[in-house]
Amino acid sequence: MSVGFFYKSRVRKNGSAQRRATFSQVLSHCVVCLLAFYAGTIWGGHACLERLRPLEPLRTGIVRCIESLMPGENQIETSALGFRNESRNLSQTPVVNDEMHKEELENGKRSRKRRIPESMKRIADGVARTSKDEFIKLYDFGIPYDRPQKDMAEVLLLYQTERALPNKLKERAIWDDGDGIPEVSASEATENCDQMNVVLTKLPDNNPQCLAIMANYQSYHIQRWMKLPENGGGLDKDKPLRLVSRGDAGNGRKSYKPPRLEDIRATFGMLRVYLDSLNDVLANLKPVAEKVAKNNTIVVMTCNFGQSELLVNFVCSAKARGFDLSNVLVFVTDTKTREIVEGLGLAAFFDEKNSEKIPTEAARRYGDQRFVAMMFAKVVCVQLISLLGYDLLFQDVDVVWYKDPIPFFHNATSPIRPFDLYFQDDGAHSLRYAPFSANSGFYYARNNDRTRYLFTSLLYAQDIIRRTESHQQALIALLNEHSSLFGLKVKVLNRDENDFPGGWHFHHSGMSPLMRNLVKGDIKPYIFHMSWTNNKVNKIKFFQQMGDWFVEETCIGKSFSEIGESSNLSNTCCMVEPLVKCHYRDKPSKIPCRDAMPIDEGRRSWWN
Repeated sequence: MSVGFFYKSRVRKNGSAQRRATFSQVLSHCVVCLLAFYAGTIWGGHACLERLRPLEPLRTGIVRCIESLMPGENQIETSALGFRNESRNLSQTPVVNDEMHKEELENGKRSRKRRIPESMKRIADGVARTSKDEFIKLYDFGIPYDRPQKDMAEVLLLYQTERALPNKLKERAIWDDGDGIPEVSASEATENCDQMNVVLTKLPDNNPQCLAIMANYQSYHIQRWMKLPENGGGLDKDKPLRLVSRGDAGNGRKSYKPPRLEDIRATFGMLRVYLDSLNDVLANLKPVAEKVAKNNTIVVMTCNFGQSELLVNFVCSAKARGFDLSNVLVFVTDTKTREIVEGLGLAAFFDEKNSEKIPTEAARRYGDQRFVAMMFAKVVCVQLISLLGYDLLFQDVDVVWYKDPIPFFHNATSPIRPFDLYFQDDGAHSLRYAPFSANSGFYYARNNDRTRYLFTSLLYAQDIIRRTESHQQALIALLNEHSSLFGLKVKVLNRDENDFPGGWHFHHSGMSPLMRNLVKGDIKPYIFHMSWTNNKVNKIKFFQQMGDWFVEETCIGKSFSEIGESSNLSNTCCMVEPLVKCHYRDKPSKIPCRDAMPIDEGRRSWWN
């Protein structure tokens, strides 16, 4: 009604120019007023200026119509209709009731709900999700990759500044539109992230678990709190949450315990001998390493007499398959083993001072005192080669080659070339091996400052090795810390791939088709590592079942002098064709072993 009033006052003020109006003029003016009122009502109801563009012709037509009816000095001020005079240019967007429009926009923002409250903007200003498969392909974190299940198929991304938000999700990542967390491709999700922190988390058991993220002085470690009693035992819901080791499990088991005083003192003694003799040892080792190295790479092994049959099998199987072993260097811990190694035509190095307390017998089981003592030899050999500046492939003696693995690591065009270390996946994705589950019995290391200091740190960690009874566990803890602290790039060769299988596949063949594909000849891995096996006796039996045993019976458990006069043990002890023999029906085998006894009571034949 205000438009009509304004028009009427204009007529009165200029009545001297036009005192009487005809009926048609009055009627026309009324029609124009009604149209102007209707148009003003529509325009005022729109909050977005873009929606006013279609009404521009109507506005212009009304103004021209009124001006044609009232020529001359009776020009209507179009601002009275809610327009600006200068908006006659159709290419410009009309602005309707500016102050009201701004207020509507502000009210609209206030009515929208943020995904993350303002009080947590320092934690996340926006949120998005992307495919886990796509994310892991774009960013290879080196960790063993758990295939995504239905409830772990995506990655959640929190953006700590608005500038980090994906270009196509600037609004949806911040504001809740009722459609859930927006999804975007992995590349788009991270396109504006100049920095990215990655948190790996998984429910380790069926106990309720929370993940708390707090804006504070940054940390690159995760604190673990559990309702565990101080004096031992499993979770107790009536107890308060308290800080625990990252290796503590819900059942109360502790994977990591601080070394005891006796472990520390024993380590001091071992290090004293090592450091006192280091210069002499390096001087003696250097010419041997120079002779063996190829492309600055040495295959490093260590062995005592108790494990020598497995070493002989590695050599015999490799020669039967035509592999060159001239770049293999075996660190022996006793004279009997040195004689066998040299009799097989391999290079040997014997450090008598550091090997003095290492037993010659084979370990009876994983983790026993003999086993732990041999761990020191495993640490020393790689540390020495690393100090001399060589790349190295370390492997246990219970390994056979199907293909020479060195070219795999030397491939300059490989997408995994930039990594510092490569480990066989142990398969045991358990709490104490998190997050790498690296097998310490087969790995490749490129020589650089990062790997050299890793092996030096492992040397200093003998007290942890003694306390945990595991060289592998101590190594993985250091991989985790050095990856975070120094940017050490660690690649675990995933157990779901076919290139580097081991004992996990052998003893968990129901969880993977690899062993059946291997037996059928459908795949040809680089190596097979008979890990996950308690003792040497069973390792030999399992190799025989798989058609990977190439050692004559007369050479098993025998010293060089007991085997015979021949200086070439390969001719005496190595078979051209492998011995294939059934022992247990419930383990993988090259031939059906249905009539054999099971190693685990009640288990059916693997061939059924």
